[in-house]
Amino acid sequence: MNYFIDIHANILPDMPGLGHRPLTAAEAADRIRDFQENNIKVAAAAPYFNPAAASPEEFLAQRDKRIAEMTETAAPMRIIGGAVLPFSYCLAHPRELQPLALGTSGYILVDLPEERVTQSLCDDISRLRITSGLCPIAADIDRKYVRWSPEDWITLRTSGILLQISADGILMPENRKLTVYLLANQYAHFVATGSRHAEEPLHFFDAMRIAQRSLPAQIYRRVKNNAGMLLSDADPSVFL
Repeated sequence: MNYFIDIHANILPDMPGLGHRPLTAAEAADRIRDFQENNIKVAAAAPYFNPAAASPEEFLAQRDKRIAEMTETAAPMRIIGGAVLPFSYCLAHPRELQPLALGTSGYILVDLPEERVTQSLCDDISRLRITSGLCPIAADIDRKYVRWSPEDWITLRTSGILLQISADGILMPENRKLTVYLLANQYAHFVATGSRHAEEPLHFFDAMRIAQRSLPAQIYRRVKNNAGMLLSDADPSVFL
């Protein structure tokens, strides 16, 4: 059986995903079934952390409670903790980010700002890696395809940030060409379900089949396995 690991899942009720409203309890139960049907064996529940709405401690307590409530229903799929963090918050609190990392790894999902890709932004990313001791991953980069060029994404990669593409980056025909280019040239390394709309079917298995048909076999295997390596806390150099 072809199983997947998801490093950015919108799966918890009452906690918003990146750019989307919170799921209801019924929607979260449906989403669990979707994840199981799409052969996902491990999902990092990564709601969006809004520091204006809750402290990190409050956010983590709510997240972990929701994960505990869903553990039995989700079996045999395993749910671990994660979060998507505003980039500005990460810069302001670099030494407080480890509890918000993906599982027990040294990786954090970040929502990059809506600004142009400049040397200043790249310098901030490099500084975050040094001051936090963690490796940032830009979450759902396909959300910014209309704003940033392929050259922008390549520039960002040189700053040390890793790039995660959502299933929409493959499923939506207007996104697919850039997604395949970034994955095939190893500028982007992760495909996740991301903050999928509650009203939309998951179709993650379909997205990965498209990736398999579109990428060289060795690149597809690497992309598929990268999520597991990340959660095993592999050194960031293995993704370069």
